[in-house]
Amino acid sequence: MSSASAFDEIREQVEIPSLEIDFAAARNKDYCELVNEINPLHFDQEYARALGYKDIVVAGIFTASLFPKLITDWLGGQAVIEKMEVKFGSPAYLNDTVTYRGRVEKKVIEEGAKKLECDVWSENAAAERLASATILLRFQERV
Repeated sequence: MSSASAFDEIREQVEIPSLEIDFAAARNKDYCELVNEINPLHFDQEYARALGYKDIVVAGIFTASLFPKLITDWLGGQAVIEKMEVKFGSPAYLNDTVTYRGRVEKKVIEEGAKKLECDVWSENAAAERLASATILLRFQERV
């Protein structure tokens, strides 16, 4: 979003531009190494299948960590996340392409602070919802 698209120009129910992420093996491996992942569900295909999953399950916290990217790709540094509540649904699997989407639900000015409440979600190629979150944003500017 350009700097011309400030809080005042954002309307309730507006869609947030989507973000598409491919959870390829290399990306998942890098994440697992970065966080020193110890749960074999996230890196061992045989283990994941033995538990009844169709493939390696991408860590939920990894998939949820892309919700803030959806917001920053849209607003840049104009707003900060004050609160994020995540609910997990179906898992993302290795090599899934996940689309992150969102919508502005509420726009308020509270004690001089400009705030947005956004509902965001992720879905796989079959449009199955993987996770959702409610994010409260506060704009850096003051009234």
